[in-house]
Amino acid sequence: MKLYFTACIALVAIISKADDDCFSTRLGYPCCGSSNVSVESTDNDGQWGIENGNWCGIPSVVENDSCFSIKLGYPCCSSNNVSVVSSDNDGQWGIENDNWCGIPSSEKNKSECTGQNKGFSCCNSCEVHYTDNDGLWGFENNQWCGIKNTCKQTTTKKTSTKTTTTTSKSQEPTSGVPLNPPKINGGQAGSTTCYWDCCLASCSWSENTNAKHPVNAYQKDGRTIFNKFDWTIGSACSGGSGYMCSNNQPWAINDNVAYGFVAAGFSSGSQKDWCCTCQRLQFTSGPINGKQMVVQITNTGGDLRNNHFDIQMPGGGVGFFNGCSSQFGAPNDGWGDRYGGVKSAADCSQLPTEL
Repeated sequence: MKLYFTACIALVAIISKADDDCFSTRLGYPCCGSSNVSVESTDNDGQWGIENGNWCGIPSVVENDSCFSIKLGYPCCSSNNVSVVSSDNDGQWGIENDNWCGIPSSEKNKSECTGQNKGFSCCNSCEVHYTDNDGLWGFENNQWCGIKNTCKQTTTKKTSTKTTTTTSKSQEPTSGVPLNPPKINGGQAGSTTCYWDCCLASCSWSENTNAKHPVNAYQKDGRTIFNKFDWTIGSACSGGSGYMCSNNQPWAINDNVAYGFVAAGFSSGSQKDWCCTCQRLQFTSGPINGKQMVVQITNTGGDLRNNHFDIQMPGGGVGFFNGCSSQFGAPNDGWGDRYGGVKSAADCSQLPTEL
């Protein structure tokens, strides 16, 4: 793969300064002396780094080839409309004729706003909701949009604001998921519970979903996938040998956002419409009030009410079915209460290490 070779081949880039000076000197800041200074901040003037404890301007450079990828053994993208598929320290990469190609810097600069070359629309306002390596992002009409390049930056170079900006970088989510995602407006009311019954999910049968691939079915160890799965194998909870994946556990991205899998029920549509779709939930009560969770529907059930999301969570209660007895030797009612699951650390200690 491209990224593998990029990481393994030592390269020496031949670069030359565009000017004897750099933009920061006219603003009262020196040019960065080393070519290895990392970009700490970017604004309309240019890119800024820190050297010897002081802010410095990173000189713009011009590569002696038409684009960076030539030195790495890859062609330049010939079309102006190639989308950015990947970005690394070398530059931005696209795919053309089924091959990786480097996007010339002149093409990157043609975007009017952040993410435009990735298919995102430009924001009408300049209100920034999130910042990542691509740039500044806004949120309008329930969609992410890129902040226009013409918007005035909120950070200034001649005050202590830069110090504040540097300090706040540690608070940015490394996952790329916003720390404070936009609230859900105009959504529907629903309810959540939790379960973990070890049973095969109903969305594991291709007949139950419109998705290109159903939910994977697993053998008793919870790790080995059935390469070919059909109705003849069946769920362990009804005499078959298919189980839930032991890794279908929820995980937190940051303090405000989590991901996971659910069984769900709705008043309209069918199981085929629901299976493998994703929903964004915002909790409205309890200690997680206001926090959000993005879930994929992997299971359904006749006992689930309208807009009812039963979150897959080890120790959440086996409910009506109990496949955990045959898989892990769990008690007849599972761990903790049959409905509701564990309530203490002592209860949690009964769970197998896989969960």
